[in-house]
Formats: sequence, C-alpha cells, structure tokens
Amino acid sequence: MRRSALLALLLCATFGLGGSARAITGAKAELVKLADGVYAFIGKRNDANAMVIVTTQGVVLVDTGNNPPETRILQKLVQSVTSQPVRYIVVSQNHGDHVGGIPLFSPPANVIAHERVFKEWEAWKPFQVKAWRKRFAERSVALTQVSPADTVLTFHDHMTLHLGGKTIELIYVDDRYNPGDVAVWLPDSGVLHAAFVGYITRHPDIRPDHSHGTTSGMLKQLEALIALKPKIVVPAHGPLGDVTDLQALTDYLLAARQKVRTMMSRGLPLAEIEQQFNMSEYQGWDRDSHFPWMAETVYRELNGEGPQIVQAVEQTVKATISKLAEEGRFLTVTAETGAEVRLRISTDTDFEGVADRTGLRVGMKATALYQVPQGANAALGYDVEELDVEP
Repeated sequence: MRRSALLALLLCATFGLGGSARAITGAKAELVKLADGVYAFIGKRNDANAMVIVTTQGVVLVDTGNNPPETRILQKLVQSVTSQPVRYIVVSQNHGDHVGGIPLFSPPANVIAHERVFKEWEAWKPFQVKAWRKRFAERSVALTQVSPADTVLTFHDHMTLHLGGKTIELIYVDDRYNPGDVAVWLPDSGVLHAAFVGYITRHPDIRPDHSHGTTSGMLKQLEALIALKPKIVVPAHGPLGDVTDLQALTDYLLAARQKVRTMMSRGLPLAEIEQQFNMSEYQGWDRDSHFPWMAETVYRELNGEGPQIVQAVEQTVKATISKLAEEGRFLTVTAETGAEVRLRISTDTDFEGVADRTGLRVGMKATALYQVPQGANAALGYDVEELDVEP
C-alpha cells in the first residue's frame, strides 16, 4: 500500500474523515504528528489550533495558541519533540486566539506576517502594547522596550521559506477584505494549514465590519487552497481534515448566501433576516452565536454596501463578576444598580489583579473599561480594554 493511502486510512480511523461532522475536539490540547517533523497542535474544545514544523535549523510555528496557559502547553509540547529553538512564527490570521502567544517566543524568534498585519500592529494603542508586553510574566522584563512590530518580517502575496531541508510556502489570496489571512502549504508532505477558511465543525466567525473577511473573499481563498489538493488540512479551529472539508465549507458559504438572498428577494428587512437566519442543517457545529453577524455580513455583500463603519464609545463599570464562560473569555458583570453587562475579553485586554483571563472567578469585584459600538450588534459582548480586578 502506498504511504499516502496508508496515511489517509490512519487519519480516517483516528479522526473520522469523510463521514458526518466530527465531534468537537477533546478536553485537552494535544500534539499530533502529521509527517516527518510536522505536527498539529490541536486546541481543546475547538480552541485555536497551531502547526509545528521542526527543521535542523530551527522550529517554525504557525500561530501560538488560544491563551497564555495554552501557549505554555504548546511550548512544552514543542520541547518534547525537539531541542531546536523556535526561529520563526507565521501569523495565519490576525486574531488574538492565534497571535496572543507570540511574546512568549519573540524576540528572539522573528514573526512572519502579511504586510496588512504589520501596518495594523504599528497602529496599536498604548493599552494594547502594554498588554502584549505583560502577557507572560516571565517575559515582562525582556519585553520592556520591545514593540509588537519590532520583530516582524512581511510579504505581499507569496513567500517561500527554505529552512533545514523543508520547503514552506506562505500563500495570501489577494482580496480587498482579506485582513492578512495566510495559508501555510508544505508541498513535500501535502499538509496545509488553511488559516481562517479552515473551519471544521464550527460556524465561521464572519463580521459586518469585514475585519474577519467576507464570504466572497473566503470562497476565493477556498478555491485556491482546494486546487492544491492537500492530503491533510489543519484548520484554524476543530479536528484535522482534508480537502473534502474545504469543499464542505465552500458548500456551506454558498448555502448561507443563498438563504440570505432568498429572504432579501422576499423583501424582508435586515432585522428579520438576522432573526430567521440559521444553518440548522449543520448539527453538532459550535458557535451558532455567529449567525446574526454572518447574516448581516452576507446582506451587506449582496447589497454592495461595503464594510460596516463602527464608532465605539468607551464606558466604565464597577461591578461583580456574576457569570463566566470559556475560561474567562466571556463574562457577565453585575453593577451595583443590578444592571448586567456582557463583556468579552480579548488578547488586547490589559489586566490588573490577575495574570490573564483564566484567573477570573465568579464573585470577584472588578472595574472594566470597555467599548460600546454605536449602531452595531455586539453579539459576543463588549470588548474590554482594561480590567482591574480587586484581590
């Protein structure tokens, strides 16, 4: 039996490829060997994945884990398979759950990112830089005078990295609203890290401001990646897949667009479209909270409206943490007036009183500075800039 066929059978047995939607990933992150010197870091419960490429001249990481504890687990797993240092970190998408662990490795590691990501990092606000420098307590002194963009190497549309006998291709599919998502292709082993369009068993997080791209842009990316015919696909979130999963997401996006198009042809207003839109045929997929955003994004695309321009107003609340979800990523706080405020912790949140969001507990008293978007739906909660937790 050919090696490629044997590998496919092993993956089918382990991950259930080719069948119905697989289960959400397990309760613990794990490192799975995909090829010689190539590993997938599979985040727990569909958290962010990463890819580890070990060469004789150093390690290349693709993304860095979902939060500081997970990044430390990633670091230990890398150290368990090689003594080589992390030399490069490739940014597959500029979202906190994929880039938040960078300051654990860089410097001395260099970051490779699309030029759009570099420009965004150069424009970071002081609270974002402060949060980046103190994200890992053991690195805070080393990063005192370092800014996030200091170690970044950029490219425009394609970059090939030859390192320690491995060929690593970075692919950016040009699109007006591609915010810098980059796929990583290993032609020698047929392994692809599909970046943002590698959703498996998870509803895509597509937003009206186009900060996460658009369905039309994603379809363009998927077409380019499907043409590579990858044997193994490492998705942004969820279990490992193959080229059929890229096609499945293509079908998903086309169906979502058709649903919105049909409702628009019936003259339904946006509010009603958001209320009625669902992808219920994809049973078992997580993150159905993304539906309202997805519906509005598609609506804007089909109307040719362009991205939603959102102005945010800062507000402050002194309150008690009353609810927590996903290790502190989402929390509800109750003010002294009894009013509840839903908040969302991001990688940029500057903490005082706890090291990171995993240290938050129900009953803690906190002061939050957060952003309230004007005229927009904060479906997942208001983004927190600063969170001061009382000891």
